[in-house]
Amino acid sequence: MRKKIFAIIIFLLIIIAPAQVYSAAKKNTAPAKTAPKTSAKNTKNKGSIDSQIEAEEKKRADLSKQIQNYRKQIKEMGAKVEGLLTKVNTLQQDESVARQELTVLELQNQKIQENIDVLDENIKDEQVKINELSEQMKDRLLDMYKYGEVETMRMMFASRSVFEAVETAHLLNIVNKRDEDILSQLQARVQNLDLSRQTMDEQQTKLKEKTEAVQLQRDKYKQSIKDTNNFIKSIQRKKTLAEKAALEAEQAQKQAGQMIAALQRKRAQRSYITGKGSIFNWPVRGQLASPYGYRIHPILKRKILHSGIDIAAPGGTPIKAPAAGEVIYDGWLRGYGRVVVLDHGRGFSTLYAHLSASLVKEGQVVKSGATIAKVGKTGNTTGYHLHFEVRVFGTPENPIKFLKR
Repeated sequence: MRKKIFAIIIFLLIIIAPAQVYSAAKKNTAPAKTAPKTSAKNTKNKGSIDSQIEAEEKKRADLSKQIQNYRKQIKEMGAKVEGLLTKVNTLQQDESVARQELTVLELQNQKIQENIDVLDENIKDEQVKINELSEQMKDRLLDMYKYGEVETMRMMFASRSVFEAVETAHLLNIVNKRDEDILSQLQARVQNLDLSRQTMDEQQTKLKEKTEAVQLQRDKYKQSIKDTNNFIKSIQRKKTLAEKAALEAEQAQKQAGQMIAALQRKRAQRSYITGKGSIFNWPVRGQLASPYGYRIHPILKRKILHSGIDIAAPGGTPIKAPAAGEVIYDGWLRGYGRVVVLDHGRGFSTLYAHLSASLVKEGQVVKSGATIAKVGKTGNTTGYHLHFEVRVFGTPENPIKFLKR
């Protein structure tokens, strides 16, 4: 089973890949007849085709360079986008940190403002007390100014004893001293409150400056993110254009390759086919049992392309090489049975199927007319015959137009 699969793969490679010209086959070729002279018109056409092939080859080479350049640009831009995306991710993290820091600063500012409001209320209350005490002391001072020592002496003389008089004087001093102490305490508290308020104002000012700085930094992060994202979009647009251009160049390169193959096939046909003559001898002589073209397959019972011709011949009939070439396949293929494939150069190859035996090996160079195999009925067949194909650059053509009359 593995051998059959391997054989199929080899055959597909053979019929698809353009064949090369083998110099050894040319040296050993013994031409049966002198080929008809090529006309001036054919020579001119050949030169024109060669020029076209050269132009298409140059076009394909240029396209190949363009594709490589596009692929390089795409790779570089992809790496650049990845780096920028990393940068954007870092900027987004920094912006998030700044945003969170602003939230904390706003809360701190609210707390400071609440403290300031409380201090303002306390200062206001203390100031009311100071004002009340000041008014009382003012009244007392006014009385003392009006009545002075006379009133003090009157109170002392009104005393019933010396002890009571001394006590009265002592009490008056205590009252005055207490008023002075209360006033000093109130003034000290107001000063402390003012100092606290001043400290709070300074903290609030610093907090405001820090908030503005963090906000500015956050705005820078946001602008950097925006600019970087716009740059990424620009690179991605260029990358998309490069990918589109690369795809178009690849399609153009494929078309150029198809054009070259068609021109090479045309050149090969013009090089070999002249008038009614052709390049191949008949591999065996016999009746044409089935022509080239679409037909109802005798075994599969459905319409398929018959990619060659069937030449009726008894089993064991020697099969001759129709022209010099190299054996590029010798093995088995499903449906074809035992198979031999020859490469004749310039895009021409021939296939021989349903063989009973092969007399050559892969890599062997054979002369025109050399026996290469024997007629058989291996594979899908109804009887002894040779299935013969001619392929030009892997494409099957009608063998009749290549066989000598």
